[in-house]
Amino acid sequence: MKKLLSNELREIFIKYFTGKGHMLVSSSSLIPAGDDSIMFTNAGMVQFKDYFTGASASPMQRAVTIQKCMRAGGKHNDLENVGKTSRHHTFFEMLGNFSFGDYFKKDAVLFANEFLKDVIEVDMDKIYVTVNAKDDEGYSIWKDVVGFDERKIFKLGDETNFWQMGETGPCGYSSEIFFDTGYSEAGHKDCDINCDCGRYLEIWNLVFMEFNKDSRGAISKLPKPSIDTGMGFERTLRVLQNVKSNYDTDIFIPYINEIDAITGRCYNSGDEAYDTAVRVISDHIRTSIFLSAESVFPSNEGRGYVFKRILRRLIRYALKLNIKLENLIYLGNTVIIVMGGFYPEVRDGLTVFEKIISEEYDKFTDTIGQGIKLLDEKILELKNKKEKIVPGDFIFKLYDEKGFPVDLAIDIAGENDLSIDLKIFDKLMDIQKKGSKQKKEKLGIPDIISNFPKTYFTGYANIETDANITGIFSEDGKPVQTIEDGDFYYITADSTPFYPEGGGQTGDKGMIEWSAGINSFSASVSGAYKTKNGVILHHGRIFRGGMSISESVRTTPAFPVKAKFLVDKETRKKTASNHSAVHLLQASLRKILGSHVSQQGSYVDSERLRFDFSYGKPLEDDDIRNIETSVNEYIFADMEVKAEELDVKTALSSGALHFFDDKYEEKVRVVSMGDVSKEFCGGTHVSRTGEIGFFKISGEFSIASGIRRIEAVTGLNYLNYLYVEEDNVRNIAKLLNSSRTDVYNKIIKLYYDYEFLEKTNEELRLKLNSFEAGRLIELFKTDRAKGVKYLISRFKDISGEELKELVNALKSRHDFPAGDSAVIFVSNVNDEKLVYIVSAEGAADASKIIKLINSKVGGKGGGKKDFSQGGASSVSKFDDIESIIENIITEDLIAKAKV
Repeated sequence: MKKLLSNELREIFIKYFTGKGHMLVSSSSLIPAGDDSIMFTNAGMVQFKDYFTGASASPMQRAVTIQKCMRAGGKHNDLENVGKTSRHHTFFEMLGNFSFGDYFKKDAVLFANEFLKDVIEVDMDKIYVTVNAKDDEGYSIWKDVVGFDERKIFKLGDETNFWQMGETGPCGYSSEIFFDTGYSEAGHKDCDINCDCGRYLEIWNLVFMEFNKDSRGAISKLPKPSIDTGMGFERTLRVLQNVKSNYDTDIFIPYINEIDAITGRCYNSGDEAYDTAVRVISDHIRTSIFLSAESVFPSNEGRGYVFKRILRRLIRYALKLNIKLENLIYLGNTVIIVMGGFYPEVRDGLTVFEKIISEEYDKFTDTIGQGIKLLDEKILELKNKKEKIVPGDFIFKLYDEKGFPVDLAIDIAGENDLSIDLKIFDKLMDIQKKGSKQKKEKLGIPDIISNFPKTYFTGYANIETDANITGIFSEDGKPVQTIEDGDFYYITADSTPFYPEGGGQTGDKGMIEWSAGINSFSASVSGAYKTKNGVILHHGRIFRGGMSISESVRTTPAFPVKAKFLVDKETRKKTASNHSAVHLLQASLRKILGSHVSQQGSYVDSERLRFDFSYGKPLEDDDIRNIETSVNEYIFADMEVKAEELDVKTALSSGALHFFDDKYEEKVRVVSMGDVSKEFCGGTHVSRTGEIGFFKISGEFSIASGIRRIEAVTGLNYLNYLYVEEDNVRNIAKLLNSSRTDVYNKIIKLYYDYEFLEKTNEELRLKLNSFEAGRLIELFKTDRAKGVKYLISRFKDISGEELKELVNALKSRHDFPAGDSAVIFVSNVNDEKLVYIVSAEGAADASKIIKLINSKVGGKGGGKKDFSQGGASSVSKFDDIESIIENIITEDLIAKAKV
């Protein structure tokens, strides 16, 4: 068996399959382009999905890839297993070979067998395979064509040997290839391929793509049978390098070595809690850097929420090992060193990661850290009582009062072999929701039954129309039987002038009015949204009292009900102005900064607009003014805004700007503004650019490496912006007792006065430190038996930095004691925390002394041999701190520190 390093395995895999007529295709993004059926790219075949379904023609018949993948969220989710096993990861690489209507089962099996046996020379006596019990052809190929030992071929069911990318899409029977490692993580002596103990390691999955699964679960044949294979890169390395864990391979060892160096401990030395933490950190740091490079940011929904969970888990395990923020950033640089050669795009992730991890680390330690402490105390209490369930009301209180994430509570409880009473938690959450009379926030678009009729949008031409209500639904998407006065619902219609949120534009607001029997009703629409199957949902409160649908507005067949749909005119007008301004802004950016500038995202509503674009540095003031001038010149030119529907090929050939990774329908809408702007766009716009009024940039800043954001206002909102600016200047002038025209000069004078005072203050501080050092030098004591001179002193409301300055002043004196010495300063800061530092000379070891102090006062900290610092959240031992440290010295602990 060849012992290959990671780069060698990638190279050999590519070389073998390109030699078999496969075209090398670069890894696609972790974010699937134009595919919302999955959250992240979880397999090599994701970028080829349309080739398998026949939706697009493949430019090649065979392909080979090294695909970066992620499984943390959605159907395929390994997040909870990371750290607990030797083989699970959130980010991983998949080696794959693909056939698009070319070869099928026989060649796929023969390629796999040859690569394993002859190319990388795996011990075939340890190889086992599985096939679907219904796939007689696959079984026969392994047994009769390859000549594989039938005793090592297992027929299994759909749950293991029928593969699908997501809930919908291409799928088919599969044949999995396992390697018998001889090592069971669970310590099993006798088990077989069905056991999940890790002994039988799946290294390659051959998927025979024959079918397509639609949203109703119906299975149909694909136009051409195809092949999709995925070899686990990390697992195959484990086999080739003959180690017991993926984390023992050369792809992970650099992170583990760094963590050992930071902590002073050793991985794989029998401490399972430490080893688990190291595996989690090693995995999650890779994932975090790659997601940062893809401009994914932590948030409360979707991919951002998954990223937030990963970051929380990374930080929590780092804190368990006393790994600091700067150490995590340094580990991020290790990812660049290890992975940047094959994935150069990941280099852009470090700067973004540094900003993200800094913010999340602060949030975690400031807020979530408090919740963890309370939860840890509760878990200890339950363990002492030998109880196994954390009360749901306790978790609800943590969530309600501290904002503590429930999923994190579940993780921590699980690590301690406890569970949470989620029934009680959910019940309390329901009570809270029902008791609240505040406006409910829209958390997500509910699923409407798949065969519900689509909504025809009429809002380009009219904002007030008559249409038929086709259904009323609760916020979870279920048809309602009773409407409560003032509650929120979703209303559907056969047509509507309400623009649904999409393409960066917020949905329309307005009213819907209708009658049912002797009653009349109205809905105050706060937003409109479009489902995956083309149904436009109008979200808002329904008024005119409670009613039973069975009496007035019945479900089918009583629907449809005629109604008047009224879009709020002013809101639509302002939103359209902002959307049109975005197009002019992009045109101006490309004109002034260069045509390489491309849109990365946008958002418009009735109050403001924002535009994200690719650009490598901050804009100069002159750039911003030139861009504003250009946009306003386009506005004042009062150009016609023209929208037309074209087939996608004609639209592309016209030069219209678009997102290259997006997938478009056969017909697309193209919006043109004179001869300066032409873009694919489904949003609403003004009819002439002069209607926008005026354009003003209110902010410009970075949101990611190489990505800038501009925020701006238009029309009357520009006046509001000016009023705010004027008020700010007026208030500053009042504070400075100045006229508005003289504010700048006043501020300049204050600045130089401040600089002078800072310099004077620094000089005084140095003099005070020198004076205080003269006092302290007389207080040194000597442990004559040990030959160690030491000074212990406590202070009130002096920061750690000020303590350091005092130590430096003390050590700079000519009469500072020579030889072995230790200076220990402690400060009580605002009666809230202790801060202490240790400076050592000679044989005395500050880092070990600080650990002894930590153990006595319940603190944390560390450092180097000559200087260490720490702190404690309790000040209860401040008054006794001198005697506590004195005891440490007299009990011979200084001598231990010297060892």
